Amino acid sequence: MQLLDGSTVRKRFSLGGHPHVIEMMCPHCLKHATFTIKGWSEQAGQIAATDTPCPSCGIGVLFLNLLDRHDSPGKSTLYAHPDPVGRTVMHGADHLRSLSAPLGRTYDSALKHYNHGDWGTAALTVRHLLEGLATRLLTDTHPGAPLTAQLEMLTKGVDLSAPLHDIADFLAPDGIIGRQFHDATAIDQATAEQLLELAEQLVAYLVVLPGTMIELKSRIATRPVPLRRGITAA
Repeated sequence: MQLLDGSTVRKRFSLGGHPHVIEMMCPHCLKHATFTIKGWSEQAGQIAATDTPCPSCGIGVLFLNLLDRHDSPGKSTLYAHPDPVGRTVMHGADHLRSLSAPLGRTYDSALKHYNHGDWGTAALTVRHLLEGLATRLLTDTHPGAPLTAQLEMLTKGVDLSAPLHDIADFLAPDGIIGRQFHDATAIDQATAEQLLELAEQLVAYLVVLPGTMIELKSRIATRPVPLRRGITAA
């Protein structure tokens, strides 16, 4: 259940009354929609509820309006159910933020655009993430190389050659995904999701795994050594 910001309420039935028009992203189809509520059902003066279909996908969204709150008397709190059906932050994202704060923000931005249904912008942001990641891992040895070449360079000394070559082929100007960047508005959800998943797997292998290994080695190195049986400390 998600808490809605007060700005989502565009119109009320009366001054201080229940919301009549709510503008928000539909949690089902992820499209920005205007929900026009016909009426609310109150229970014991503490909560009001209504189920209103999304004008885009037709699936109902449950709205709950809490009344007579003890911490803020006279004010209501509006909730919507269910939560958006978007992607959650990948496991180990903190390692990416530790490696590079800008790359961490780029990943967060890509996820935000994806969960708002902005497929083209999400895909373009993921491309920026991959370019930044390749440049960061290559330090500054090949700053002018295109993304395809940078990804292929990362195969040297890393047992990831086949996957990285495949990724480079996908993102090449004439590749399956690369050619879609000529018109970002034509990128659909499936393409954006596949590109985001591809980036997350790459980050997991090249950033998260080394980061967790460093943490593990540190814990092992600083772990107290148990005394052998029969030997007492001096």
